[in-house]
Amino acid sequence: MKKLVLLGAGGFGREVAASILPFMNQRGVGYELLGFIDDGDQYKEGDMIDGYPWLGRQDWILDYKDDVCCTCTIGNAKTKAVIQKSLMDKGVQFATLVGYGAYIAPYSEIGPGSVIYGWTQVSVNCKIGAGVVLNDSVRIGHDVTIGDYTSIMPGTGISGGCIIGKEVDIGGHVYIVPGRKIGDGARIAAGSIVFTNVKAGTTVLGNPAKRMKGLE
Repeated sequence: MKKLVLLGAGGFGREVAASILPFMNQRGVGYELLGFIDDGDQYKEGDMIDGYPWLGRQDWILDYKDDVCCTCTIGNAKTKAVIQKSLMDKGVQFATLVGYGAYIAPYSEIGPGSVIYGWTQVSVNCKIGAGVVLNDSVRIGHDVTIGDYTSIMPGTGISGGCIIGKEVDIGGHVYIVPGRKIGDGARIAAGSIVFTNVKAGTTVLGNPAKRMKGLE
């Protein structure tokens, strides 16, 4: 078994430890989870997080990068991008984790350090970037591109031919109609229905989804 640490001990990281990793181990494609690394001031040597030790801050992985891989379990797209890109540049290996019931169709690609939750479906000829999170029961249609470090929350559907940029945050139960483009750094609020393209760096909300300047 490969040795793994999770970078980020918040709810996302604890979910991965409790559900995705045990499933992968049962399938024989698992990892030995050594513990969490997290820069939070609330942690100190000897602390346990849901049964796993706090190992130290993110620099901990640099001393073990030849033998231990990492998955960044931080939900915020921009924060995740800064951390994972920096560590990858320093030679840290990032593992992609896939949960129970998830399906990735042939001819689709998943980048390093991505997390695919249970019951998510990725259709054919999709390109999923590095450090992407596809949460529970996300549906990705055919020929979709999703840029690096984007996070997509539970129950969202992205129709065929859509292009989702880098570092995009998409809330739960969003639906994006076919062929739309979502610019880098955009945010789509939970429950929105997206009929039009979304410009980079903007926030949209509602049905139909409209730009909400007060939320940016």
